[in-house]
Amino acid sequence: MNITLLNGEWNLSGEKIKTKAAIPGDFHSALLKNNLIPDPFYGFNEKKVRWVGNTDWTIERTFEFNQIENARAILQLSQADTFFTLYINNKVAGKGQNAFTRYRFDITDYVKNGANTIKILFESTERKAEEIEDNLPYPVPYMKYDVYSPNRNLVRKCQCNGGWDWGPCIMVSGIYDDFFIEQVKDGQFDYALIDYEQGKKNIWQAHVKAAYYAFEEQKKVFDFTISGSDIESVTVTKEVNLHKGLNTFEADLTVKNPKVWKTSSQLQEEGLKYNEIYKLNICTNDSASGKLELNKNICFSTLKCVSEKDFDEGKPGRSLYFENLGRKIFAKGSNWIPLDSLPSRYTKENYQDLLESVVKANQNCIRVWGGGIYENEDFYDLCDLLGIIVWQDFMFACATYPASADFFGEVEKELTYQIPRLQSHACIGLWCGNNENFGALGWFPDSIAHRERYLADYIKLYSVLIPNKLREYDKKRLYWASSPSAGPDDFDDNWHTDNKGDMHYWSVWHEKKDKENYMTIRPRFVSEFGYESFPSLACINKFASKEDQNFTSHLMEYHQRSPSGNSIMLENFSRYFQFPNGFENMVYLSQLQQALAIKTAVDWWRSLKPHCMGALIWQTNDVWPGPSWSSIEYGGKWKLLHYESKKFFENVYLSLFIKDKKLHAIMLNDTNSRIKADVTISFIKFDGSQYAKPLKKTVNVKKDDKTDFFTKNIDTNDSDSYFIYAEYSWTDNLGKVQKRDAVVFPAKYKYCKLPETDIEYQIKEKDDEFEITLYSKLPAFYLSLDSDNIRGIFSDNMFCLKGNEKKTVSFKAKDKISLSQFEASFSIKHLRETY
Repeated sequence: MNITLLNGEWNLSGEKIKTKAAIPGDFHSALLKNNLIPDPFYGFNEKKVRWVGNTDWTIERTFEFNQIENARAILQLSQADTFFTLYINNKVAGKGQNAFTRYRFDITDYVKNGANTIKILFESTERKAEEIEDNLPYPVPYMKYDVYSPNRNLVRKCQCNGGWDWGPCIMVSGIYDDFFIEQVKDGQFDYALIDYEQGKKNIWQAHVKAAYYAFEEQKKVFDFTISGSDIESVTVTKEVNLHKGLNTFEADLTVKNPKVWKTSSQLQEEGLKYNEIYKLNICTNDSASGKLELNKNICFSTLKCVSEKDFDEGKPGRSLYFENLGRKIFAKGSNWIPLDSLPSRYTKENYQDLLESVVKANQNCIRVWGGGIYENEDFYDLCDLLGIIVWQDFMFACATYPASADFFGEVEKELTYQIPRLQSHACIGLWCGNNENFGALGWFPDSIAHRERYLADYIKLYSVLIPNKLREYDKKRLYWASSPSAGPDDFDDNWHTDNKGDMHYWSVWHEKKDKENYMTIRPRFVSEFGYESFPSLACINKFASKEDQNFTSHLMEYHQRSPSGNSIMLENFSRYFQFPNGFENMVYLSQLQQALAIKTAVDWWRSLKPHCMGALIWQTNDVWPGPSWSSIEYGGKWKLLHYESKKFFENVYLSLFIKDKKLHAIMLNDTNSRIKADVTISFIKFDGSQYAKPLKKTVNVKKDDKTDFFTKNIDTNDSDSYFIYAEYSWTDNLGKVQKRDAVVFPAKYKYCKLPETDIEYQIKEKDDEFEITLYSKLPAFYLSLDSDNIRGIFSDNMFCLKGNEKKTVSFKAKDKISLSQFEASFSIKHLRETY
């Protein structure tokens, strides 16, 4: 095996422009780096760069090639976006039209020893989509947004590149993966699949199936090896008679005492951060053809997703939950969209930063949403390592799709590549056919008028093609046809039906209902629900000048892609809070009400366990700077929601909420051990004095269970004169005493006479962190600590001070900074300051 790597600097040309481009990378990023386009994220520049996506682009370079005798030269290309023609020495050597598949072109007859030229023409995806539309036998409708690229559903590329209700329309093109020529003599590995069976005394059988493409009939010896730092390496040798073409063959390996994959919440219980990663190597080595090998990172896993018909809470239903190590896992997490609108920024460092933030916020599950991309190996390797369950959508979203032979042929190619590529990752918990495409049948005039036609097309793709491919490559994992869905062959409305499968619950945001409406449903699993906010001022400064920083300015409404999104936020200010003074206070309040709304939902749904077994927030991250539903803003800074999710997703948590004029206190325990929690619930006036006698109680909770231990009627006559403050502590599995608190307001915040109070603080440097000690003489609510442009994470945020107390939090900077730099960047805001 011999590799000629084609990564590096290429010549880029198009629209009378000639410049340089880095491959892997996208062409927008190349033009931006060379000052040929403005920053597409700033101001209205998105409009100014639309021409880039409507332009044909060519990349070319020369490369040196030394041909090995009797070897074939195979050019491998993946994440090539989207319609391209490959030229080697001015001859067409290959074509492609799918950004989600892998291409292997035999270019043996096109290359020569010495200097060679390579050129790739990328045709405008937007124009090609229009050409496809012109030849459709009937319309194939899709969801359109204020700024969009037409017919994005007709082409196999990242769907949200064409614009979404949280991101821009930037129709990128380029190559986003390693790009190389491999010289091989006898054949090539295609893929490897692996399944496990756990036996007695932690002895595991690993069933490995390898696929090898042979250039001719031959006999070959293959070594299958599993190794790791804490196990004895195991090798099985197989002699295989190969026919010309694709061959599959299997081996069983017995592995003793490997560490078993755990979710992030299970790792946390044991004081661990990472799972053990093992290596699967399949190789053949002979004097004639040299060494060929295929390597995979693997984990020994018991993770599965379960969905069963049941009769729960007095009516027929269907469960949906993940199970690992014999335990039902409440899925606590969020929905992942692509890392950035510009794929050149898909770096391992950025993936690691965001995914570690997911785990630090006590999330154990992430949904790879169907309008984005099949993520790269860095993403899935990190999820394996960190213990993040992945709900994996196939890449179809908010649209109908063609049922033509050509389109299905492209989909089959991507499934044939993507399913085997991802099958061996322990983190994959479920395959899902699409995002909201069943519901989309009722969105468009054509699909409403001709429902039978579009439903037939839907069934061909999501009930036949995809599940057939899964039966071929990954028949053990659960397949879920759509999200939301009531289950197999059940076409109920899972935006409002709450007793079966997974829900997308958007009545609070899109239907503009009170946040308390979250407590009117009793879902089994909520895979989407969200509430918008603005990012921090530091992030806003990345796209808006000071004069544009107003909720109703043209630019702020332009960057707001959800219809009426800013108006909904403003309406909710007046619904819950006294109206804030100034833009900065509005930004703070938008984040506060987002966090409080999502907390309302999660507190209630977690209290329904095991009836409800999942809550995935829409959304984890942002592709550009702007208002959205994300909990982590563009650039990686945590919003208040992300800090609050660290609390409401914790394994041990006091769910304290008011429903139907009653205070409920429920202690939740998502650990594998019984806990005993000491709880004090105090009723405190806003001057800091006692309103009523506190409740003190010791609460015992069984493992993976809950205890509903306190209910109290709320007198609405004077509910605006006090707040409820709970403190609780327990000893964790490692013997460490943990202390937490919780706050509930019996009345709307705007009716309460919150005291004016100053927050005193001192900052000191300790080890590699900064410690901030805060004090307030009177109660202060929902403190927001901010570090401006300094990247880092506070140990706590969005907390309350009950009055006449000190609290110390720490700040861990991601870059080396001085104490004076941190002091200059640090600021505090709390609720009473906003009006």
